[in-house]
Amino acid sequence: MRLPLRHPPPEHDPPRQRCAHLAALARAAVGLPLGPAAELVAPEGSRGRHGNALQWHLGLPPHDGQARLDWEDRIEIKLVSVWLRAGAVACDKLKVSDVDIDPWRKLSNVLWVFADRLTRVVVGTCAWSLRGAALQRLGQAWSLDPHFDQPVLTVEARERADGSAAPSYYLSARWLADEGLLPAPGPGIFPFDARWWQTTRAEHGRDPLPSVATDPRGQQRCRRCGGPLRFSAEEVAAHGWAPAHHGMPMGRQCAPRGHFVVAGHRLLAPAELPVEDVLDALEQRIAPDAVWRLCERVPEPDDHLHHPTP
Repeated sequence: MRLPLRHPPPEHDPPRQRCAHLAALARAAVGLPLGPAAELVAPEGSRGRHGNALQWHLGLPPHDGQARLDWEDRIEIKLVSVWLRAGAVACDKLKVSDVDIDPWRKLSNVLWVFADRLTRVVVGTCAWSLRGAALQRLGQAWSLDPHFDQPVLTVEARERADGSAAPSYYLSARWLADEGLLPAPGPGIFPFDARWWQTTRAEHGRDPLPSVATDPRGQQRCRRCGGPLRFSAEEVAAHGWAPAHHGMPMGRQCAPRGHFVVAGHRLLAPAELPVEDVLDALEQRIAPDAVWRLCERVPEPDDHLHHPTP
């Protein structure tokens, strides 16, 4: 159910904020698999757990429900899951904030982080401010009917498990595309089969595990436990990925999960991280006590360049 917006748009552009430390982390995050950190910091199946993982990698508390902006109360960090659909990059609508929090302040300065929906690997970032024409376009939602005019910013009430409604602000996927924020089709962004994913997840109760396809015949050994993996090499060649069958023996990590493989040449080369570390993280071949944190690998600059501009 859609409700009227509760916060009017600002009359003036917000100051543009920047931070050299966050910019360095954003550059290094391209190619980062979020799966191992999500397993570490959030319960399996929890909503937004890969966003929690991103927060943890950036050196922030993984669970933060405060109204303040994520980074030093000056820059919000938004994780957007993307995938390929009919040759174009697609995404879902995005939660901005709970309904009692001003969405315009939340969107005043944003670091957008885009992760592939299938592999949960970061494929791009974008620093952005809600100013000028962008503010004018989004501000039109204030005067539009939430049902008949199809505004790109809405308040939606969703039912909780206990039956109560939890209104929140949402941005439409159309807005993200129209503003040119989504990354272009390219390495690291795969098609996504939501029906297969949901069926496999319902069967096993956990997300499927990825492996890199290396055998052109569709038969190889799992690098987590050594058991056999079988998949359609033709499907991998056509779509860049395919469901996989894991035979016996199965390791403790592999037994309770579904499986899929991705074409290695379709993966995004990491911007600054070692390739072997990225592959270990992608295939989740890292012990929980050995999961590394991005912020511990990126030097913090002496000057964060905190100089807001009008």
